[in-house]
Amino acid sequence: MNSFEVITKYLPQAVDKYFAAESKTAVLEQGSKFIDVNFNEAGYVKIASFLMDGLSDYYKTQGSVAPSNSADYAAYAGNVNAGQRDGFEIGGVSVKWEIFRLQYVRGKQFRIDYIENEETAGITIGNAIEEFNRVKVIPEVDATRFSIIADTTSVSLGNMVSETVAANQIISKFNGAFEWLTENEVPEEEQIIFVSPSVMTLIRNSTELTKFLTQGDYRAANGIDFTVEKYGGRPIIEVPSNRFFTNVLVTNNGYRPQTSSKVINYMVVSAKAVIPIRKLEWNKIYGPELSGIAGFHGYIINYLIYHGVVIPENKITGVYVSVSETNASTKTALLKVSTKAGSAQYGWVMDRYFTNPAGLRGYIVYAYTNEFTLGETISSVGTLNTDYFVCEKGVEQSAVVGNTTGYFALVDDSGKIIAVSGAVTLERHA
Repeated sequence: MNSFEVITKYLPQAVDKYFAAESKTAVLEQGSKFIDVNFNEAGYVKIASFLMDGLSDYYKTQGSVAPSNSADYAAYAGNVNAGQRDGFEIGGVSVKWEIFRLQYVRGKQFRIDYIENEETAGITIGNAIEEFNRVKVIPEVDATRFSIIADTTSVSLGNMVSETVAANQIISKFNGAFEWLTENEVPEEEQIIFVSPSVMTLIRNSTELTKFLTQGDYRAANGIDFTVEKYGGRPIIEVPSNRFFTNVLVTNNGYRPQTSSKVINYMVVSAKAVIPIRKLEWNKIYGPELSGIAGFHGYIINYLIYHGVVIPENKITGVYVSVSETNASTKTALLKVSTKAGSAQYGWVMDRYFTNPAGLRGYIVYAYTNEFTLGETISSVGTLNTDYFVCEKGVEQSAVVGNTTGYFALVDDSGKIIAVSGAVTLERHA
């Protein structure tokens, strides 16, 4: 067995480990025995629903007689008259398998040049798979899961609120969520609290709430151990804002927020109400002798995954969500840029930048007067070197006396704007 076959064989187990270590929603992966993930229909799963009759009155044998119209009661020897029954009423149990279509089927093919892999001592292939799962797959899976969970709630149902949370309100907000869930018979021991970084900061800065925080190990039903802070016995899991917003949009290059997307403050979720499912359907590495592409000498990696969330209708009361007024575009799909003065008059240089989420790939453009719009094609902005300019790190850019502010964007290979900066003050040469 060659090294590629080994990677292919053990990648599903590796992905499980990546999720256990990096995913914020891994705690919800119950591995329920009532889910058939290996259902043969690609992209679908089967979930068992149990239907049972409720309790009935019991009539003592030979001591009391059930009403004659209760034909479902057993007939014992002590009551032999026609139509007379006693003892237990006969009930039934049936199992109904519901078929659910997973919301997402996502994939990517990577081509790695033979020389590039050789020049990196062969580390490109193995590390590409690990990094792809860590910085691309897991954040997207988390983001879509949280978005779907939030979409099942509503103001009219009572389990969704839109609010700004202040430090002195944390206890009352959490307790209000706990009350709603308890009224809907969601056990305390099932509840998990997910919070945004800003809400976690409020928690840590709240002298009133910190008195009630405890820290300890939490073991999920799938055996994953977490060391977490707890409030009221419920684990608190902090989620980066770039995975924690509503109305997520998946694209041909990852995911991003829409104009309607809002940052989630916090959500309290029953571990038994939400069923997140992922299935690594296909992964394969082809060497140069098998790639089969004319003119290409290298390695091909195919990666295909199905994922989604199932929340049965009778379980939607197991979720409570607080949504902020903050647009998600202020927290994710961001390009952060710093500049320094150049050598020529009014000249400036982009010296550092990073993206949130990290590791977004593309080239950087800037404009002096026009702010870029996330999701648009760069061709819609106007003309290159007139309406916008390409910007390279360390390369001096020229400006005129009035250009003190710049707007930056990251553009992917298809020409889509995938991250924006907003207004950036340019550090220019005098």
